[in-house]
Amino acid sequence: MATRGASKPVLGVAVAVGLAVGAGVLWSAVGDPDDADGPRGTADCAAVLEFARMAPPAGFRDGRCDRTAAADGRASVLGSFRMEHADVEAWVASFPKAPERVACPGPHPDNYDPESEGCFSLVHDVPQPGRAAGLRLRITPEVGTTAKVRFDAS
Repeated sequence: MATRGASKPVLGVAVAVGLAVGAGVLWSAVGDPDDADGPRGTADCAAVLEFARMAPPAGFRDGRCDRTAAADGRASVLGSFRMEHADVEAWVASFPKAPERVACPGPHPDNYDPESEGCFSLVHDVPQPGRAAGLRLRITPEVGTTAKVRFDAS
């Protein structure tokens, strides 16, 4: 049966609302892979940081970390946490090897200031069984005295 006249817009609105609600439920259940908060918190951050060959910074908080294993047995980790911005430089200097500063991936907003955050890459010279061969960091200052650190390692 074909719809006529005034019922077409009402039916269209009902379908649009139904799709929006369904999409919202699916979005919250699955999560956004590009979500600013990143990992879902399925792994112990201390173990993840150890795998990545990073010592946990003093006073780090709000840690959320994940660990996954590929079919070939290689592991990779993803994590984020907050720390005091004043402590970031000393923490990065404590790494076994100095990381290389790299351009932060985009897209960036029109008012993006590349000096406002730091992105780093590090490839370890000596492999260690059961530990990451390298890592990437993104350190973003936040309002107040904290910085958000995002990292991945494999």
